[in-house]
Amino acid sequence: APDGVAALVVTPQRAVVVDVCPRDRLDAQLGGLFPDLDMAASDLPGPFAGPVRRQLASRLGDLADLLVTPLLEAIGDRGLVLTPSGVLAGVPWGLLPGLQGRSVAVAQSATSWLLRQSSPLALSAAGFVAGPRVARAEAEVTAAAGLWSGSTVLTGVEATAAAVTDVAGSVDVLHLSAHGRHSSENPLFSGVELVDGPWFGYDIDQLARVPDVVLLSACEVGRSEVRYGEELIGMTAAWQHAGARTVIASAAAVNDDAAHDVLLGVHRGLRAGLDPAAALA
Repeated sequence: APDGVAALVVTPQRAVVVDVCPRDRLDAQLGGLFPDLDMAASDLPGPFAGPVRRQLASRLGDLADLLVTPLLEAIGDRGLVLTPSGVLAGVPWGLLPGLQGRSVAVAQSATSWLLRQSSPLALSAAGFVAGPRVARAEAEVTAAAGLWSGSTVLTGVEATAAAVTDVAGSVDVLHLSAHGRHSSENPLFSGVELVDGPWFGYDIDQLARVPDVVLLSACEVGRSEVRYGEELIGMTAAWQHAGARTVIASAAAVNDDAAHDVLLGVHRGLRAGLDPAAALA
């Protein structure tokens, strides 16, 4: 609504509409969210890190008061599948108090999510790519690849656009660790940096097949732009439109050490049989 946010909550027992918060209060919190997230991801010296992270924690708490607290009675302790409107697409749902540690998936629509549940994920073959100039990219992909039998790993001069295209078309799980950039002017020119240049959202259309699960360990490529009709466009959406069933990506800058540790945990969860949202939680 123009002046407010409402949520339709559907559980096996009932469906209920909840008035969530006024739109102006939400806009006030979202306005500074990405700068706070980006600053908190930096390797700041101690005197600066504390205030920056406290500011982020305060903003996330305020967002949770607006978006999560009104829904807690209806959702209980369940995992969530969210289909947010465009203005909410970049909210880091898993960081919000009340949702931390909970399985949370953001779907294009309830219909598309239900269709993707009709068959199990393919999780047999995995491919790993480390782009240039990322401090822990090679360590991240090498460690994660060790959890998968017969995985393919591209690092250094091997991580070319052509090689990544070949690997992406032949695996079930693709993990890209590289510098990423979101282009707000033309979101399908968002991409990741490989040794011979950027690999764009448009390049995904050249794949003969796409992995079921894509992990983008690259800052910003989880961001999307809202176009006419509330359609979200960006690299994450490009993967989903091409047929990827799950994309794990960040809407903000990510600390290299945090990405390394968290994504190793995701792979351990996948290998243990968890679905991607549960593994990430």
